[in-house]
Amino acid sequence: MKNKNNTVLTFILLLVIFATNYCYGQEIKRDGNIYTLSAGDLIFSISAQTGGRIVSFRRGNSELLTSTNEHPRYYGATFWISPQKDYWPPYPAIDQLPYKTTIIGHKIQMVSQTENMNFRITKEFSISTSDTAICIAYKIENISNKTYKLAPWDVTRVFGGLSFFPIGEEDKNINISSIPNSFIKSNILWVPFIQEKNMKAQKLFNTAKGGWMAHYYKNLLFVKCFPDIQVEDIPPQQGEVEIFIAANGKYIELENHGRYITLAPNESTVYNEKYYLLFLGQNKKEKDLLSIIKQLNKKVN
Repeated sequence: MKNKNNTVLTFILLLVIFATNYCYGQEIKRDGNIYTLSAGDLIFSISAQTGGRIVSFRRGNSELLTSTNEHPRYYGATFWISPQKDYWPPYPAIDQLPYKTTIIGHKIQMVSQTENMNFRITKEFSISTSDTAICIAYKIENISNKTYKLAPWDVTRVFGGLSFFPIGEEDKNINISSIPNSFIKSNILWVPFIQEKNMKAQKLFNTAKGGWMAHYYKNLLFVKCFPDIQVEDIPPQQGEVEIFIAANGKYIELENHGRYITLAPNESTVYNEKYYLLFLGQNKKEKDLLSIIKQLNKKVN
């Protein structure tokens, strides 16, 4: 009887594990050129037609990312090559043209075009079953016969809210800001969005610390985690993290850069990130937001 009970308990446990993994959402749907990962009310969509761009990240009907309503080209979340002085404007094949898409198990893989290109970009997206985070891997391959110096560059465009991240090392050549209302409290740099008439574009650069930055918009808390890098590894004329407020406050860019490295022919580098999106009540205080971030199952100092 004991062995029979153990068998039943084992069977029930396996059912629970299966149901939990299914609920957490390795579900993938395709609607034309839009591929969507979902887990309950967490929805994450990528456009294969438009540069493998992330075009929606939401909880239920609450959307984090901007759309073409805010800007016809600069919307959603994308991946570029840094620094800007060497790789701007972004290559169309990386940022705008269609990507070849393959579904591998519970993972979406997108690969950029390579004709007349020195680089190939591979993007992989999946949902972590342990913490319901979006796992992102951006790979840069040097497919040319030349050596390049470069860094990964993540750009996430959101609506005006409260942006914040842990302050890093003091460096007057990097920590530069034209955003007048930012402030430091509890070793966190806070940037509350303030709409002003005829406001010009504003930019903030910082060394950062701990490998994360966050944004609180209405009832959503967005946290993105990325590899923490040292000051000497920050690409020239960039910050480890940056916040850009577009003219008239149409949208905000939350940007982070990876290590500035040398990439020889046939070499590649991978930039891993995690995106969290939590549905909270409105009017959360600063200490509440920090407490919630510390409780996330992620690597944060």
